[in-house]
Amino acid sequence: MKRPAARQDGGQAGLKAVIAAVAERTARKRSTLAIFDLDGTLFDNRTRTIFILREISEKFSEKVPELSAAFERFLDLGAVDYSLEVTLKRLGVKHPAEVSFIKQEWARRFFSDEYQKYDMPILGAKAYVESVHRAGATVIYLTGRDVGRMLVGTTEVLRLYGFPVGVAGTMTIVKKEFEQDDGIFKKEVSEYIDRLGEVVAVFENEPANSNLLAARFPRAASFFVKTQHRPDAPELAAGIAVIKDFRLKKTAGA
Repeated sequence: MKRPAARQDGGQAGLKAVIAAVAERTARKRSTLAIFDLDGTLFDNRTRTIFILREISEKFSEKVPELSAAFERFLDLGAVDYSLEVTLKRLGVKHPAEVSFIKQEWARRFFSDEYQKYDMPILGAKAYVESVHRAGATVIYLTGRDVGRMLVGTTEVLRLYGFPVGVAGTMTIVKKEFEQDDGIFKKEVSEYIDRLGEVVAVFENEPANSNLLAARFPRAASFFVKTQHRPDAPELAAGIAVIKDFRLKKTAGA
């Protein structure tokens, strides 16, 4: 399968081509794999951050007066940046001691099983992953979350929103240790995945990881989900289709 170039239609043709390619290979009894990142790819975790900050503001109102004041005003997800420090600045939280306290409390909650249920699926993500799985691909959730603190919550949130998980044709791969660099982790795991079968599609929201996986699986269709990513990210490699979500446009007469 030739990787489609980025398109002005948001990768619509490429998304549909992946389903068609999986179905065609399945009909010939050939295995296919599709790799999906989670945070920023299948899920918008800004809602997790907003919920956590709201909880901190209510539980520790005397320690975080600036944050508490922020929640007396209207807030929307546009206030949430990839960086927590930037988010807090946007909310008017500037006192160093308050910022330090919030960062500690946020980290304890954000990187845990309990709070992942507050993530929201990217538009069309559940239906698209279902379609790829139904066509016959093994869906691989490849995420930088770690086994000790986030595997249970990851499985629960996938099940909560109806993604195929824990059944034949699915795999969930997380880091063994939280401290491991995401890029190194995905590089090592991609070598393992390469031995399992043919990867037909890769979905990522981090340019560095998207470039890495596109290079590892040159025959796969590679998609970059334009949500949030590291501010120091490299340029996206040529030939990677850019999409904003997973919604498929209906063709005329469909």
